[in-house]
Amino acid sequence: MSNVEPGAGIALDTIPVHFAASGRATSIDGFTFEPSGFEAYIAANTTATDPGRLVFVERSAESWGMWECHRAGDEMVIIIAGVAIFLQEIDGSEVRTRVTAGQAVLNPAGTWHTADVEEPFTAIYLTPCPGTEHRPR
Repeated sequence: MSNVEPGAGIALDTIPVHFAASGRATSIDGFTFEPSGFEAYIAANTTATDPGRLVFVERSAESWGMWECHRAGDEMVIIIAGVAIFLQEIDGSEVRTRVTAGQAVLNPAGTWHTADVEEPFTAIYLTPCPGTEHRPR
């Protein structure tokens, strides 16, 4: 973990960045995109009063096999390549939103969501990780 240096390039697909509510940005060196990696990140960087956001890039070649829900805050997903269909459970209904490169979708706090791949997509995620839940699709 280190402060993000001005003028330095960051490969967000391998080194995510934590943004605290204070505005401080910290790179998460050695991060792994496994449950244990997220657990270690949460323990070291977040608090109940400041969940912050983990900012990272991820590629999806296949539709997600699970639903997820972020309890600590809203998640923004920005598509930078490809096409995704995001599904959200809102007021007992399934809402489908087609998102293409240059567009974003907001997953409000407490909203179950998943994604289908129309065309393999790459996205930037701004995710509040503490309290995230998953369930089978």
